[in-house]
Amino acid sequence: MAEESRAQLIIYRIINPFINLLHKMGVTPNMLTSFGLILNIVAAIIFIIGAEQADRTDMFYVGWGGFTILIAGLFDMMDGRLARVANLSSTFGAFYDSVIDRYSELVMFLGICYYLISQDYFLSSLFAFIALIGSMMVSYNRS
Repeated sequence: MAEESRAQLIIYRIINPFINLLHKMGVTPNMLTSFGLILNIVAAIIFIIGAEQADRTDMFYVGWGGFTILIAGLFDMMDGRLARVANLSSTFGAFYDSVIDRYSELVMFLGICYYLISQDYFLSSLFAFIALIGSMMVSYNRS
């Protein structure tokens, strides 16, 4: 494994007490991965509702959708850390995390693209679609 950066060490120092608490509560890394997917589905729903109910100047749904994506990202970060700290790493867990992360990104970008297209942000929706393609290429670049 690559050496951890200084920023990662600082983040780990902050989240390790929470990771240890989750482990004591019996939370597994796969539970965190699944919850991250659920949060990204919620974020996509928020964007879709915003596309249908809000106008271009109303950023309420964009703000809440973005906030939900940030929280889902925290769970994505914590699942791997929990697996390492609690010695719960497995081949299946790594595979599950990888697959669910891709589905999470697809669902999230679906919501964002839907919002941008329905609010007539065509160029921005193209950039979001390109970001979606880039996120899918991560799996291929690793192999």
